[in-house]
Amino acid sequence: MIRMIGGEMPEYAEELPHAGGALYRHLTARLPAGAEVLVAGPHDTALLEALADGRGLTCLVRSQPDAEALAARGFTVLCGTLAKLTDEDRYDAVIALDGTNRLCSPEGPQLDWADAVRVLKRALRPGGTLVLTVENELGVHRLVDPGTATAPGTVQWRPLGEFGTAPGRPDRLAAALGAEGLPVSGLAAAWPSQAEPTVTVTPETLRYGPLDSLAALIAGAVASSYAEKPVLSDPRRLAGAAVRRGLGAELAPAWIAVAQLAARPRPVVPIPAAARLSGGTVVEGTGSLPSGRLLEEQLLTAALGHDLPGLRRLLTGWTAALPAADAANVLVEGDRYTLLDPAQPDRPDALARFAVTLATGGYAHPWPAVTDVARLTEILAGAAGLEAATTPMEAPPVRNREHRQQLDALRRQLADAEARSRFFEAELEKRDAELGRAKVQIAAFSGSLAYRAAKAGLGLARKARHRLHKGRS
Repeated sequence: MIRMIGGEMPEYAEELPHAGGALYRHLTARLPAGAEVLVAGPHDTALLEALADGRGLTCLVRSQPDAEALAARGFTVLCGTLAKLTDEDRYDAVIALDGTNRLCSPEGPQLDWADAVRVLKRALRPGGTLVLTVENELGVHRLVDPGTATAPGTVQWRPLGEFGTAPGRPDRLAAALGAEGLPVSGLAAAWPSQAEPTVTVTPETLRYGPLDSLAALIAGAVASSYAEKPVLSDPRRLAGAAVRRGLGAELAPAWIAVAQLAARPRPVVPIPAAARLSGGTVVEGTGSLPSGRLLEEQLLTAALGHDLPGLRRLLTGWTAALPAADAANVLVEGDRYTLLDPAQPDRPDALARFAVTLATGGYAHPWPAVTDVARLTEILAGAAGLEAATTPMEAPPVRNREHRQQLDALRRQLADAEARSRFFEAELEKRDAELGRAKVQIAAFSGSLAYRAAKAGLGLARKARHRLHKGRS
């Protein structure tokens, strides 16, 4: 059933991915049975079907084609802009995992983040629950994406912090919701994207750790998300460094907040300290995470420092303990090598995949003359004590920033070589000119009368001295 509330978009279907995924389904499954739920914005149909099981579900979308598709699947749909939602529509819970950016249409008022939250609040019954995801517009996903729109007038451009009202930090998000009469009962940073996170961690857990394990976990989630995408810089290193430096929550792609219209003794939707997707199953907590630092990071550190003994030690230990595990899925603590996520598939070409990372990531490794991945794989295999290694077939991701830095270093070296060449050419020209002048002077003196007389006198003097020596003897 569809009810047109005004401001609907009759010819437009949402283009960007809808919010969904196993982690969102796991979180919203904790809503009590029998609750009346409003899902605001585009969400994945699998998530909607899971929410509708045992609950009354209403969807609010601005796109009429999307509304018709949902109605055809049996959902109750309100089609139109958020500003047209009336006070008569009240619910036990409002779910807005896609955020507030796609709730208004050009056919109605354009609400900013704060105004949109106020409308969603009015849709709650007393004691109701709001589950809201807010995109971090300065998150890692935007910092590494070359397609991030930064100029007004482009299709995907949105005003950033200097124009909009969306909070820029998780603590400010909690404060903003609290100021609207929606005290936050749970808050978590979501990785690697707002649309379909695979890891969520609370700010407290990101503050107190285990930092190395969490950094490895989040770097792995980011690596899977960007495996086939061009990026400005390696998002794994940026994400891992952010977690270890205490900025994991601030640079997360999104934050999930659970707020109540009135304080309750227990949160209706509790947020776990950490949750991750492993082999299609959601695992909560950090107790099952192994300790240690990510093998790939240690290998890159050794390569950048030209620490060949350390590189050989890590390669030998890795290929002896876990030869089919990707370097981005292995934690190292001393001489112990442990899988970060045992559910990940084996990689028989694991060593060659690391060679691709080393060769194409813009890293200044100890073998700069080796540009061929197959040859670099052979060198790494030799350092690990192996006879051969499989070469990967897939194309590596493009990392423009590292390549640009590498090209800049080569340009500086070339400019220095050219400057030296010009200096030596100028010196050679100067010496040639001096040599030419000396030859002219020598030729001029050798042909003069004075030169010939002096030469003859010198010869006579030598003969006289020779006779004098003979006479004395």
